[in-house]
Amino acid sequence: MRNCYRCDNELTEINSSDEHVIINACGGRLKSKRLLCKTCNSIFGDSFDNELAKATNDLANLLLIRRDRGKPQPIKGKATKTGEDYYLQFGGSPEKVKPEIIEKVDGKNVQLKISADNEKQAIEILKGLKRKYPNLDIDNVMQSAIRKEGYLDDTLNFEAHIGGLDVFKAITKTAINYYILNKGDNVFIKHLLPYLENKVDLDVVWLHYPAKYPYKYEENEVTHILQLVGDSKEQILYCYIELFNVHNYIVKLNANYTGRDISCQYVYDVLHNKELKKETPIKLNRERLLDLFDNKDAKPFEIVQEKYLRVLRIADEKQVSEQQSKLISKGIENSFGKRAGEIIDEEMINEAVDAIMKEVGPFLIHRLRKNKK
Repeated sequence: MRNCYRCDNELTEINSSDEHVIINACGGRLKSKRLLCKTCNSIFGDSFDNELAKATNDLANLLLIRRDRGKPQPIKGKATKTGEDYYLQFGGSPEKVKPEIIEKVDGKNVQLKISADNEKQAIEILKGLKRKYPNLDIDNVMQSAIRKEGYLDDTLNFEAHIGGLDVFKAITKTAINYYILNKGDNVFIKHLLPYLENKVDLDVVWLHYPAKYPYKYEENEVTHILQLVGDSKEQILYCYIELFNVHNYIVKLNANYTGRDISCQYVYDVLHNKELKKETPIKLNRERLLDLFDNKDAKPFEIVQEKYLRVLRIADEKQVSEQQSKLISKGIENSFGKRAGEIIDEEMINEAVDAIMKEVGPFLIHRLRKNKK
């Protein structure tokens, strides 16, 4: 067993914590019980990890990333045509932030018109209205409600964030975790701990988007990348971190490094949940590393936009594939499910095809309309 890199107490089965190197919210699978004790992990708290989770939630949601626990939160966006606010749920379903509720009072008569995105939302609205109108029969209303299925014929716009002080602290913690995981000596990262504990301010993290990035992505690859370098000759210890191939950072762990030479990388395919054996050729000497912080790139927006659009295209293809699979499964269940045990004949096959097209057809029409815009 190792010692906790913060307090130096020996890690045991009782006091060790299962720490993700890349946070669970990003679908990180690399983790270890040989990094922090439970007490120190709680002292660091989840505050800055939560901010990183918020900053990457849009991509985690759109890419349908599976976590060890929980799932990405809804994304709030605004419809281009109507200006209405929507939540895009995990899985692609849009829901209005404020459902339509119209109340018309004519003497003692009250007419209510409610437009909700699902039954759960409708019931919650009716429960709220029942406090105002005690005679409201929720069960009767739900039985008489008209149910329609359709697709949002509009574009949703979302805000995206790639930095911030708490995000930088979470990225620093990721870099430290990866360094310690690779048998790094905690003496070289001790000066960073007060920074994580909000006791001092340090300039150790910045965005890093090389104009000529030598790493080649496969066509539909979305990855998390960690590259750790310790160079005793240059006296530098740094970590390059890339999340979803969009959020790119460089962490200056130590500019007076005298430890052992280190060169290791981790590339994780978030769509197929597997580690890739690929080289990450980000190599910096001392002069270049320090220059990245002395002369910060304040406007990497064009590169960020290019990276973001690439991943959004992949996310769109994944969403379409997942939705088509769900609709096909639903059509098959609607057809064969009610005739379980019967011998499959031509009539049943034709019925299944009709049931599948009934589900898939509206979706394909929606996609064609979208692609024409």
